[in-house]
Amino acid sequence: MGAKGYSDLQKRTKEIYIEQHKNYSRDKSIFNRFLAVALDPKSYDLPKEFFAGKSVLDAGCGNTGYFQVAMHALGASHITCLDLGTEWMPELEKVMKEHGIPDSALSYREGSTAALPFADESFDFVASNGVLMHLESAIEAEKALCELARVTKKGGLIYAYAGISSPGIVDRYIVPALRKAYQEDSDFRQYIDNITPEQVTSDLLTCFSSAQEFDKSFPPSLQGYIQTLFTLDSATFTQNMLQVPVQLGTVLGFDWIKDKLDRLGFKNIRRVPEKYWVRSDYRKFLAPLHYNRDTRLSKLLYGDGHVKVVAEKL
Repeated sequence: MGAKGYSDLQKRTKEIYIEQHKNYSRDKSIFNRFLAVALDPKSYDLPKEFFAGKSVLDAGCGNTGYFQVAMHALGASHITCLDLGTEWMPELEKVMKEHGIPDSALSYREGSTAALPFADESFDFVASNGVLMHLESAIEAEKALCELARVTKKGGLIYAYAGISSPGIVDRYIVPALRKAYQEDSDFRQYIDNITPEQVTSDLLTCFSSAQEFDKSFPPSLQGYIQTLFTLDSATFTQNMLQVPVQLGTVLGFDWIKDKLDRLGFKNIRRVPEKYWVRSDYRKFLAPLHYNRDTRLSKLLYGDGHVKVVAEKL
């Protein structure tokens, strides 16, 4: 165990995300895409008026800042930001200043989601967005969920992005295979760790330009189109999928989190309806399949989608 009792895995996970999240500031389109979703109360299956005057905890906040900007815009009275270590704080503070969020609206705390440094029933709205699935084990994820529940006020709400209930072949086979390759193949790992839109675009253009010599069905405009397919957003997504040491998504489905929240005294436990994520890279062609899973192909690929839950504490 390292400083503050953090494990090497925890520290490595945090380091990875600090670097990945810097891209949200480098390319404002990434930040704005996430902000648009976070600003929509339907993203939490709640009415806009719920957030007015509420105290909010973002457990495992990272340094992107879009959630804090959204909560302030929705009327939250105070947002407490918590994550491992302190390295993320200057990055997040910078984003807050850029968006004019007053210092009085925010608090920054060091700590672990599995051992929250707050008194019981401290917050009206407790959010854990994509944290549980990256903890060391399902046991740690349950400890974290218990902590999130503990600091939620009676009558308050918990929002958690847990995992996937019935994963399709993408999450059962394709992503695990790519993660295995990243861990075992040093050439692949080096490419992913240093991936840039410029490098991927250059590689693709080299291949397809040579192909046009032999296959005249490739349109002359292909080169310009290829340049739109892989962006900094694409690179961040790729690293997010492969670099993080632990991925428990397929373990932490709806039944898992509902059972835990039931026993922790929550009611009206429900999945948040899927959002359509508008994208500008190659994933725009996958987004319709990810959103509308009424076809056989989309179900095979994506199962029943990712599980985001909101629940009220009795």
